[in-house]
Amino acid sequence: MNRRQFTTRLAALFAAPALPASAVSAAASAPVAAPIAVSTGASSWASYLMAMHKTCTPTMLKSVLNVSEGMAETLHSRMVSEGIIQDGNRVVREVKQRIKSALETPDMPRTRPAVAEDMDALADIWFDGWFEAHADHVPDELKALRNSDSLRIRLENMLETTDVVGPVGAPVGFCTVKGDEIYQFYVSPAARGTGTADALIQAGEKRLKDSEIEVGQLWVIPQNARAIAFYQRNGWDGDALENVPLDTAEGPYLLPCRILQKAL
Repeated sequence: MNRRQFTTRLAALFAAPALPASAVSAAASAPVAAPIAVSTGASSWASYLMAMHKTCTPTMLKSVLNVSEGMAETLHSRMVSEGIIQDGNRVVREVKQRIKSALETPDMPRTRPAVAEDMDALADIWFDGWFEAHADHVPDELKALRNSDSLRIRLENMLETTDVVGPVGAPVGFCTVKGDEIYQFYVSPAARGTGTADALIQAGEKRLKDSEIEVGQLWVIPQNARAIAFYQRNGWDGDALENVPLDTAEGPYLLPCRILQKAL
């Protein structure tokens, strides 16, 4: 028996039309509060849909019973109230929510505190990431101050407030906090799209919360659209543009940056 033959026999078993024309016309002329009788055929079709699809929605009833959208809604509500079927709309909503939650909370890499053995790799990630994001948008004077040796020296004072992702000696990204600020944040190209950035920003935010910071801030150059989009996706925002003092080996260097904030 093919699928068409099966459907035909099933329809005959449930009787067609499942809802008598007299019931449809009576329902249409009756007050809204009047009860609607559910035919055996309509009930059987609804139960069949629940068994086959784990759900029965008004739209599905409208199709199999060949009734109006309003009548399908009424019948569906009545069947649910009488315990003939479950609320198919609720089932669909729950499935959609589970899918949404699974997409929004993927398994993320584990973070850990940085250690001294990470410093060489972190200096390389910082150097490469800084020049990738800033070299085309900052003065040569500032670029000259950004060399691997100066970054490595600064890292020595940053390790206690730095979280990383990756094995000891070979991290693939890091996030450092300083005061109320996400101070330094870089991820190697190979680790992008793996959840590393999300894991690190959450680790940085946790450090700020643990320090009882209520509103965190970070600085980003206005031209770094990719970074701004990432931060905004994680709840950071702000339009303020200020000349901020960047730390260098020779003292603060003023550079226009966009100030982003987040309530923690």
